[in-house]
Amino acid sequence: MAIETSSERAHTSGSSNTKKNPAQSTGLLPGERLVSELNSKDDGSFKLTSSRVIYRGNADSTSVYASTQLKDITSILISRRTRGRRSAVWGIVGLFASIGVWQVTPDSTIGVTAAAAVALISLVLMSDYWIRPAGVHLELQTGAGNMIGGEVGGKTSDAMRFTRDVEDAKRRLVPSRINTPYRNYPSG
Repeated sequence: MAIETSSERAHTSGSSNTKKNPAQSTGLLPGERLVSELNSKDDGSFKLTSSRVIYRGNADSTSVYASTQLKDITSILISRRTRGRRSAVWGIVGLFASIGVWQVTPDSTIGVTAAAAVALISLVLMSDYWIRPAGVHLELQTGAGNMIGGEVGGKTSDAMRFTRDVEDAKRRLVPSRINTPYRNYPSG
């Protein structure tokens, strides 16, 4: 048994910084390999490895990091995120409000200016509804009720390809008896 001194540790730690393990830079465990990857809308990504699925979101997303074993995944859901109707509704309400402001103000110059400002804001809200694309949301459900999910952009084909890769990797798993209780059956 060798005992490491502090000077030896300082010397070895300085030399270990020059060599970096590629698995550590990608966030993979030793022995894992990357099978498939899907970039999400918010600069995050879904990564399928040989044994688990990893989701890395950005700092502003609801989940920054999530991981689950392939054997724990019970279902996969791909759904379309519709456009938010809230901005369109407020835009229509704003247009009616601009007509009301124009009719109520006694001075025509101030009334037209205020109505034009309210109408412009309303048009911006309505254009936000029409410009914003519908998105695709990918969710992986586990047996414990946990969920890993995020927006993956507007293409369902990329999400379907990643889902097929996950299901194929799950089918290739070797069945294990670890989760089932051991029973001592009589031999005769």
